[in-house]
Amino acid sequence: MNINEEKKDNLEIVVAVSLLAILILLAGDVAVFGQVTGLGKVKKNSIGMELVEIPSGQSFLIGSPESEEWRDKDEGPQKKVTIAKSFFMGKYEVTQEQWEVIMGSNPSNNRDCARCPVEQVSWEDAQEFIKKLNAKNNGYVYRLPTEAEWEYAARAGKKTVFTSGNTMSFKEANFDSRYPYGGASKGKYHVKTIEVGSYKANAWGLYDTHGNVGEWVQDKYTSAGYQDLPTDGSVNTAGDGYKRVYRGGSWRSNSRYLRSANRSWKNQRDRSREVGFRIVATRDVKR
Repeated sequence: MNINEEKKDNLEIVVAVSLLAILILLAGDVAVFGQVTGLGKVKKNSIGMELVEIPSGQSFLIGSPESEEWRDKDEGPQKKVTIAKSFFMGKYEVTQEQWEVIMGSNPSNNRDCARCPVEQVSWEDAQEFIKKLNAKNNGYVYRLPTEAEWEYAARAGKKTVFTSGNTMSFKEANFDSRYPYGGASKGKYHVKTIEVGSYKANAWGLYDTHGNVGEWVQDKYTSAGYQDLPTDGSVNTAGDGYKRVYRGGSWRSNSRYLRSANRSWKNQRDRSREVGFRIVATRDVKR
């Protein structure tokens, strides 16, 4: 073999390896449990729900600083929380299609939109969905996120007001965009839920953590904020009666309610066209 032939063979090997690398990268969007993407592992369960691995061992400040515009008193005092264990979180809010597969009905106000988030479901309804989903167990236990887990995942390592920065416009979420945040421009107001994943994901691959529907979490609500919140990301049991927290704001919300730190609550039996949920999956049943 002469030098030119050897160079040609080496070039062909390099090209083949490069093409293989490109194919692997392109396959990164395929949701198969155990696959590693730039955002971590992705899990896809038996009814097609995609869940993204959220890393553990990182600390963050839950709540908002006193200087944050439109801050509410129950968003403090800020507290350092270190998420003790990794978990998988729904890439999207639970959709009407997924709800119907498990529950056999669709309670949503904005029906006939299979990929829109389910709404008109109470906290107790969400628990019933999760109970039935767990009956299809594939080695993981499903539940609602704790409030700390939700904010940790929604922020995705960011300290800004929103995961996308310190402004909120119609280009970034489905909300009442007549009332943007931080000097952002006004724009189209959908006046209803829209399909999940219609806007850019956060840095950890989660969609619609701001707007579309508010999302139930596991914790009871307390007006004392984070005074009694555990520092390991587990559920706060110090809340008030049947009051349950939901997060993220909705299609009907002013932008102030979309802030990563904002907290809202309803009775755990209440249903609203503005509230749905997303799930987490873990091997730990203690939370």
